[in-house]
Amino acid sequence: MGLFKRSMAVTSINFNCWRQDFRVKFILLFTALIVFNTLKPVLQYGLDNGAVSTPLLLPLLFGSTEISIGTPKICFHVGLILLLCDAPFYYPITPYAIMRSKRSGWCIGTCLYIAVVSFVYIAFITICAALVAVPILSLSDSWDGAAADLIYGTSQMSKEQLAQLYPAIIPIAVVKYLYPSGATLYTFLTAWASFTLLGMILYLVSLISKNILWGLAATGIIVFLDPILTWFTFPKKFWLQYFSPVCWTSVESLDSVQPYRALNIPTISALYVILLSVSFVAIYYQSKRIMITDLQGNNEQ
Repeated sequence: MGLFKRSMAVTSINFNCWRQDFRVKFILLFTALIVFNTLKPVLQYGLDNGAVSTPLLLPLLFGSTEISIGTPKICFHVGLILLLCDAPFYYPITPYAIMRSKRSGWCIGTCLYIAVVSFVYIAFITICAALVAVPILSLSDSWDGAAADLIYGTSQMSKEQLAQLYPAIIPIAVVKYLYPSGATLYTFLTAWASFTLLGMILYLVSLISKNILWGLAATGIIVFLDPILTWFTFPKKFWLQYFSPVCWTSVESLDSVQPYRALNIPTISALYVILLSVSFVAIYYQSKRIMITDLQGNNEQ
């Protein structure tokens, strides 16, 4: 078996375990409820007033606020951690999979599994957001309609009055300065990279410490750095957001959207490539050293 086939076999084994894992179904259901609850004011306003909405609502779910512990962005990252909380993914068949695929295939296959899970999760969020807009759907690449009205107000009601009737959390800069397609593409790619990086850190720390709890603690700290750093950034310390990959998923934090911000796409792209590469190399090295019995003991904790 070639390296690619061996790696794909490991990835498939991990995904096959989803069939009997109620945890995965619960996380996806809970995620769908968060998406609906967050975007419900946009839908309700559209239904009440005959306004339309683009289906590309993903950027509205990744807004950044000073008090953002309960915002969808944080909840989604926590959901990703829970999807991968069984790292280092030890199952009864794992020892045989390692012997058949060898250490290199096992390492690459597991990292590929983390990347695919991250892709599936952000794709699921994107689809759920689009489904919310179906009753008031407009295929134009514009925020004109429900989202814009809630930001600017209308001739009948001010934005303050609308905020009381339809309490939506909408990143104002996204609606003001960006097209839905561009904002959605940026959010999708950075969220995918952020989820993948978070999953690889969770896996790496669990391998090194031989304790799942340390992996969960490390990734939890990274996620909850976002609201802390966001709070400290105002008014002139936006460079602090470079210390949290979760912050990078908010498109309104880019300096090209708001000039006084610090984040920019080339730097963020380079950081993701560097961090993901370093994480993979560290995982590969640790995978060569760890004993199978350590994996079994890890998952029994």
